[in-house]
Amino acid sequence: MTLKLKKYAVVGHPIQHSKSPVIHHHFASEFRIDLIYERIDISPDNFSNEILALKKKGYLGLNITLPFKVDAFNICDKKSNKSQHTGSVNTISFVHDNVIGDSTDGIGLVRDLQAKKIKLSNSRILLIGAGGAANGVMYDLIVNNPNTIHILNRTLKKAQLMEERWQDLAHQHDINLDIVERKVSNIEIYDLVINATSSALLDGSLPIPEEYFNANTIYYDMTYGIETPFLKAAKETGAKSYDGLGMLVEQAAESFFIWHQLKPNTEIILRQL
Repeated sequence: MTLKLKKYAVVGHPIQHSKSPVIHHHFASEFRIDLIYERIDISPDNFSNEILALKKKGYLGLNITLPFKVDAFNICDKKSNKSQHTGSVNTISFVHDNVIGDSTDGIGLVRDLQAKKIKLSNSRILLIGAGGAANGVMYDLIVNNPNTIHILNRTLKKAQLMEERWQDLAHQHDINLDIVERKVSNIEIYDLVINATSSALLDGSLPIPEEYFNANTIYYDMTYGIETPFLKAAKETGAKSYDGLGMLVEQAAESFFIWHQLKPNTEIILRQL
């Protein structure tokens, strides 16, 4: 059955690189849904007004990318439990007069890790970064019950704020949540190291010292489309490593489910991308 035309978009600044239109149009074709899904560049100075203008133009939902996930959180009338924890929103739904916010980055990461047969339960995880990207995935990492999550960030104060923010939820799941420093004499061995920083895009630097790389750890970079210094160092060590393309597709699939109550097949579009 062909449904009536629906309008969606991904908004950010800049936005021309986004693969979201390709992904969502592919998902829509699977279910024979006619929709428009666009890229819209929004001025950082006028986010709220432009979002509300899109609502008036009949858009039913928006994906939010950098640098607006906190701004999106602030304008929502209703927020999911997960987005209230993360303090950010990457999926907006316009329902009647309400702007409803949700966060799908974390479940996107977890589903990609699961698809790659990477075990989270009782694992030891090092999460690099304490900004929006790191906080955006922390909820889903915690509820999958690893043994340990350590936070490493260049700015210690931000790492401390992140630890305080998530300590109660970590305690509920009996998880050891703590901060580690870049320069330590006795580096622990982790099952999984996740890079949630944009260091490769900003200055091409390595987000952790080389001593943190070993062949028995899995390395995951949330950036996609380039071989970052982080991934290159992991490869040179002989370790398994992955970029964030699968996370991008899986978080898009969760947004698609929020809007359409349909679960798309992510394998085909992943192969195409």
